[in-house]
Amino acid sequence: MEFIIKRKILISMLFIGLTLLGYVSYKQLPVELYPNAELPILFVQVNSTIEADPEYIENQAVIPLEGAIGTMEGIDNIESYVNPRQASIIVTYKDNVNSKYIFLRLEEKINQVKSSLPDNFIVNVAKIDLQQMNNQFMELQVRGGGGADRIRNFADQNIVPELENIDGIAN
Repeated sequence: MEFIIKRKILISMLFIGLTLLGYVSYKQLPVELYPNAELPILFVQVNSTIEADPEYIENQAVIPLEGAIGTMEGIDNIESYVNPRQASIIVTYKDNVNSKYIFLRLEEKINQVKSSLPDNFIVNVAKIDLQQMNNQFMELQVRGGGGADRIRNFADQNIVPELENIDGIAN
């Protein structure tokens, strides 16, 4: 402690030097608006070409698909939602798993089961693409009569300028 008290200039210079080094390092850090991240979620979409009972879709398509998905390694959770014309299976996998590898393995499993499903089912595997999400924050639908050109002109002249005047909206 006596060394610090007797060497005030040395300690001050060290403190100022470390502060300047920290400031310069901070200024040179790269800044990303959206970090390169992948969500640990995959989707299996099951569509029926005919209107069918949700119980039929569940028994004929969802349960066999879930059975195939459940045999994979690295799966954390499986959730299913069934509607009269479609079903969604949300597959959550563990963080330490390679997302490209698990996506390919899931596609292989689905393709194996797809041949045993009835012909009226269409099965697709998808993952969330953050690049697409970054480009699509808000979607505006305008409906009305008089044709598509009239509606587009109305939206471009009346709605778009009002939205662009809001702080934080680029275009």
